[in-house]
Amino acid sequence: MPKTSRTGSVAANLHEGSRSEVLADYLFSGWGTVTPVRRQSDYGIDLYCTLLERLGRRAVVTDYFVVQVKSEMEPWGIHGKKSVQWLVEHPTPIFLAFIDKKNGILRVYHVTPRFYVWATGQISDRLELRPEDREDGEFIKWENGTTFSLSAPILRVTIADLLDEARMRLLRDVFATWVRLDRENCDLVRQGLFRFRMPNSYRVNQMPSQSIVELGNAVPERTTLKRGILTLAESVQCIGGQLGQIGDRSGALLAALLLDHLQIHYPDMFHDSVRWQSRIPGQLGHIVCSGLNHVMPTDQTIQYYYQGLEAVEAILANDPLVKRYLTAFEAAQHGHAADGA
Repeated sequence: MPKTSRTGSVAANLHEGSRSEVLADYLFSGWGTVTPVRRQSDYGIDLYCTLLERLGRRAVVTDYFVVQVKSEMEPWGIHGKKSVQWLVEHPTPIFLAFIDKKNGILRVYHVTPRFYVWATGQISDRLELRPEDREDGEFIKWENGTTFSLSAPILRVTIADLLDEARMRLLRDVFATWVRLDRENCDLVRQGLFRFRMPNSYRVNQMPSQSIVELGNAVPERTTLKRGILTLAESVQCIGGQLGQIGDRSGALLAALLLDHLQIHYPDMFHDSVRWQSRIPGQLGHIVCSGLNHVMPTDQTIQYYYQGLEAVEAILANDPLVKRYLTAFEAAQHGHAADGA
């Protein structure tokens, strides 16, 4: 069969996707800047956007987010473990927009189920996000770990809305709330904390409920804790030193004790980090370790930097109340292990 020439012709629906992106562009550019992704560079994101806030005659960027735009109300399927991980750990808020060109309606959905997947600590090899067109949204429901409903859209915008300045301001405030909720969850992922938060309920085009639900993994695998432990260590070393500088010596001491505990009991989390070459580095170490050594009894010779800190640790370990607390915990752990066996 001879090959039919296609010179002078194109696919009938060649620009369906790009036309959808133009409508989404029109909405989000009313609230900030929009940078479309070049077609050949599309890897799952269509629009890079910001939210702006007026400051006199200028406008400043307050938030960043990205949007995936689709022209059909179909589930968003992500296939392959690496692709699912990319979505789950994407560092900025992501939203999913569906364009109904026939009826002139743009629906925008949150993608919070990606944080649910993160909180479980189990990245699967596929993920399906199903949009629904209804008025009332609800907290994410567990189905099978790979399929999640996106519930109701957070925004449903018509052509008439796009031309109504007051209406657009209202919708911008609603959307900005969701951007900041998403950004907080992105921060939790980046810090290695297996939890996320979202409103218990919401209605389309309205501010979400002030009742926030938090869900997380209370007992993650030890191998997944590294990022969170390093975040904790960095925080207590930094804040502990600052507390010591402003006169909160008790807070600095507690921070040093926690940091030392982490490095002693979880050495595998620190061994390949250039940052942690000493037990209590920087300002915190100077305030606590040097300070404790300075007030040690005069009849004791100071032989090493951590002598005072280790003396405090020994006092705590041998305190009767602390010993009873630790013994009771160990007994409970052994009891659970026996029940499981």
